[in-house]
Formats: sequence, C-alpha cells, structure tokens
Amino acid sequence: MTTEPEPDPPVTEVAVVEAQRRAREAREQAAHAGLSAAKSIERSARRHEEVAELQEQTAAKGIPAPEVNHASAARHRNAAQDDYTLARKKRAESEADLSADQ
Repeated sequence: MTTEPEPDPPVTEVAVVEAQRRAREAREQAAHAGLSAAKSIERSARRHEEVAELQEQTAAKGIPAPEVNHASAARHRNAAQDDYTLARKKRAESEADLSADQ
C-alpha cells in the first residue's frame, strides 16, 4: 500500500515578501563585496606600477643585465593595465547592481 506525499503548504504573501527582502539584501551584500574587490584589484595595479618603476630605476643605475629588469617592468605594467581594466569592470557591474535595487 502506497501513501501519497503530503502536499506542500500554500505560500503566503508574508513569506513571499520576506523572501524578496532577503534576496534584495543578498544582492546588495554581493554588490558591496564587488566594490571591495574592485578596490583590492586597484591596489594590486598600483603595486605593479610601483614594482615596474623600481625595476626601471634599477636598470637605469647600470645593474648588469638591465634587459631583465626592463622586461619585468613591462610585464608589471601590463599586469597593472589588466588589473585596472578588471577593477573598472567590477566597479561598474557592482554600482549597476546597487542602483538596480534602489
């Protein structure tokens, strides 16, 4: 003898409103986390620029094999540009998410 499963209780308007509120709060928290990530990525970009500058200064002092420092500086500058691009996109995405919930 099989038994029928119990039907789910009806969804109330209060439950729907509460679920929507929690979803809105979760989206807002995610957007703020995205803004924080953008700031962190920008800090990384600045550090890449600082290292690149230091390596260029080192190469200018006549340290043996300056081409190694120049090549590394170029890689750090490229990484900085990549980081700035990523940070700009992340910030735009997060700001759009925040304004969508307003």
